[in-house]
Amino acid sequence: TAGNTLVSPLSVLCALSMTANGANAKTLEEMEQVLGMTPEDLNQYLYTYVQNLPQGEKYKLSLANSIWFTEDERFTVNPDFLQTNADYYGASIYKTPFNDQTCRDINNWVKEKTDGMIPNILDRIPDSAVMYLVNALAFDAQWQTLYNEKQIRNGEFTRENGTKQNASFMYSTEHIYLEDENATGFMKKYKGGKYAFVAMLPNEGVSVSDYVASLDGAALNT
Repeated sequence: TAGNTLVSPLSVLCALSMTANGANAKTLEEMEQVLGMTPEDLNQYLYTYVQNLPQGEKYKLSLANSIWFTEDERFTVNPDFLQTNADYYGASIYKTPFNDQTCRDINNWVKEKTDGMIPNILDRIPDSAVMYLVNALAFDAQWQTLYNEKQIRNGEFTRENGTKQNASFMYSTEHIYLEDENATGFMKKYKGGKYAFVAMLPNEGVSVSDYVASLDGAALNT
């Protein structure tokens, strides 16, 4: 594709945890197995985690949740489900007809909560939709050591499939070196030192997908 793809595990975890509060029986059992905790434990954990995220003048991580649902004879919303997600995830609740205006409203909500970085997430609302659980996450921070114009140079980037494209590269000397059996990389801190950017480059012959698949919690901590 022309753009880059960014997946936020924290965003996925929040959305799935909100969803788990409405699950039962076999579905609940499978979600607990994947998420590693009960919904009750996840609610407490994520509430505490989000409340304690560092925020400063030069760095912030914004996290917002919402639930959108419509009146539909196929689907009855449990008020306790809505209240739990409002209490623990700060979820804004919207009951609305699922039409073109609601599609615009959801997109505008996401755009506002991500400081305009994600302008929209929906093209349309299909007839089968009865509820949307939406998590919006935006991270905005200044590097601890800023790049100047002389450190930004054009070069050739080689994709995983061997094709090449022109790209702008940032050049700097970093001092926190990282290495495991499949990749090398570095850590670069943001202003205040509370957050950091980690880049890992898989070794020759190791695909990006295989390397990502090897990064469970234990591997990341190590």
